Amino acid sequence: MKINELDTPALLIDREIMMSNIKQMQDYANKQGVYLRQHTKTHKMPTLAKLQEKAGAKGIAVAKVGEAEVMAQNGLKDIFIANEIVGETKLNRIKELAKKINISFGIDSIDQT
Repeated sequence: MKINELDTPALLIDREIMMSNIKQMQDYANKQGVYLRQHTKTHKMPTLAKLQEKAGAKGIAVAKVGEAEVMAQNGLKDIFIANEIVGETKLNRIKELAKKINISFGIDSIDQT
């Protein structure tokens, strides 16, 4: 298939460049002595997140509980939710995730605990 035959929008990835970028980021983090946890908000792809973990990332970050659920269903085991968690329904979903994976999230105030 030729590029001009693709239906748009279409995602095209140069795998060699992508793998080089993943390696460079992980190498830089290793050199700095820090853990790398990429945010998946741009790609939202479990397969790519697994490649990042395989390269040495500590885990991944997501924006929403639903994204964490999708990533967990696809085998990712260490997930940080970067946005606020509001409501008992979301907390119950996180409790279910916590039975299967290492799930974490930040809080802005002790009153949120």
